[in-house]
Amino acid sequence: MKFESTGLRAAFRPPPSTEAAGASSANAGFTLFETLIAMLVLSIGLAGLFEANGRALRTVGTAADYAKARVIARGLLADATTGWSIPPTSQNGSSGGFQWAIDVAPETSPWAKVDVRDGWKLRRVRVTVALGDGRELVLTTLKFGRNNG
Repeated sequence: MKFESTGLRAAFRPPPSTEAAGASSANAGFTLFETLIAMLVLSIGLAGLFEANGRALRTVGTAADYAKARVIARGLLADATTGWSIPPTSQNGSSGGFQWAIDVAPETSPWAKVDVRDGWKLRRVRVTVALGDGRELVLTTLKFGRNNG
């Protein structure tokens, strides 16, 4: 058979045999076992994604708590070191759901034993903010202050 427009022979395919038709119809779809395996692999992948999502949410919550505690601790440290009169003291309280403590004490390290006049002393100021899960954030600084205020 020739095409009338080009004069080339048409491509000829023999009709499919009955053996080939029977073999292709058996492999035409998925078996129940293949479908179950695919669903098992999908469920394992989704379980891993849900676990990773939960872990990420816990990490974000912990980071947010730490950031809030750091803001509280910095504010308390700034308030405690304002001015020249820093008498030794200890205070406790709570803010934003966090328990905090401020301790002001003379520095007792050997390098801090410096002769000064007019009652000036080196104080160690320590601010502790307790996080809810047993952890705590501690900020410590040194500041000169007068003994008598």
